[in-house]
Amino acid sequence: MKHNIQFCKGKINQNPNLGQHFLVDKNILGEFVKICDIKSEDKIIEIGAGTGILTKAILEKNPKKIIAFEVDKKFFDDLNGLTKKNQNLEIVFGDAVKQPWKNCNKICASIPYYLSESIILKAIENPEIKEIFLITGENFKKTLEEKTEKIGILANLYYKIKPVKKISKEAFNPVPRVNSWIIALERKKEFENKTEEILTNILKSKGKIKNAILYSLVKEGKTKNSAREMIEKMNLNKETLEKPVASITGKFLEMIEEKLGEQK
Repeated sequence: MKHNIQFCKGKINQNPNLGQHFLVDKNILGEFVKICDIKSEDKIIEIGAGTGILTKAILEKNPKKIIAFEVDKKFFDDLNGLTKKNQNLEIVFGDAVKQPWKNCNKICASIPYYLSESIILKAIENPEIKEIFLITGENFKKTLEEKTEKIGILANLYYKIKPVKKISKEAFNPVPRVNSWIIALERKKEFENKTEEILTNILKSKGKIKNAILYSLVKEGKTKNSAREMIEKMNLNKETLEKPVASITGKFLEMIEEKLGEQK
């Protein structure tokens, strides 16, 4: 289900093609902005600005810059009206995942559920983004916690993840099928262990999974021969090893992590 949560004041006709669910609880808005801990030097990305209710709340904290993304042109007048009064605000009408993020250091956003994975992946590719504060669907929160899917493993490799607050689905109009969560992600300064670093290098590689594992082990100081021996001892599915890295699953990553741990 597309679960696009946006901050809203009063009644707004949602776009069914975008799956919009508007937050109508002002207390949650205040709590979310407080959790974001906005500082004067912050350059912030907001995704799904809507009428600009969250945008205005962030502006009150006077950050250095806000880039607010919105795909629905019906909010054009609302958002462009804000830019006339705030020189530190830039509105971009377009898909945030397809746009440059211009060296921002923080994301504060109530995001479309179906874009949650894409937004995390783009944030990973932008190392200057140190903190992410999201309101997202309950199911994505579980994905991050359980670490059984590739995005859950990836997110936990790069970020310390903390579910902060559950938000009842009744806080939105129209009411979505699932509850939501405020989630805080803080980029790790370094990997917690060598296995994490190896897994990250595998996922950043191109070509076959087999070669990605090999060169990730070599990068950690193994010779090619010893790396090949390690891979052989892992007893991984040979057909899967011949597949491209882009096709790797969370289950297979878990297996690699387990086998690497056994060979320590």
